[in-house]
Amino acid sequence: MGRTHCSYILDRLYNYNGSGKPDPSMSATLLESLRKLCPPRKKGQPDPLVYLNPESGSHYNFTESYYRRILSNEAVLGVDQQLRNGDDTKQITEEFAVGFEDFRKSFAASMYHMGNIKVLTGNQGEIRKNCRYTNK
Repeated sequence: MGRTHCSYILDRLYNYNGSGKPDPSMSATLLESLRKLCPPRKKGQPDPLVYLNPESGSHYNFTESYYRRILSNEAVLGVDQQLRNGDDTKQITEEFAVGFEDFRKSFAASMYHMGNIKVLTGNQGEIRKNCRYTNK
């Protein structure tokens, strides 16, 4: 697991969808703790980092506790919290929250399938200079 900069979650903490309020899907406990770590920023202020799975023993561990946090509305990133919203993704999240062996098997299968994707070469594709945008 890793960390994210506060700037990527400030909207969830203070102005979700322009409402001037926090993300209603976020637990009050998580909201309080993240607001302490991520106060509203002014230009030029530092952009602190927060852990994505803060109470997992070692902050970098990726275990079933990550999925339990999602089910408890305690995902740091909004995109992760959305795993609880879909029928299929909620079922998978519940499965991974119980035990991590299913996750390990699914991850291994995914890596195998990704390894079989044919790589684009020559002018068939592009190597992006910034992953967020296609090259001009």
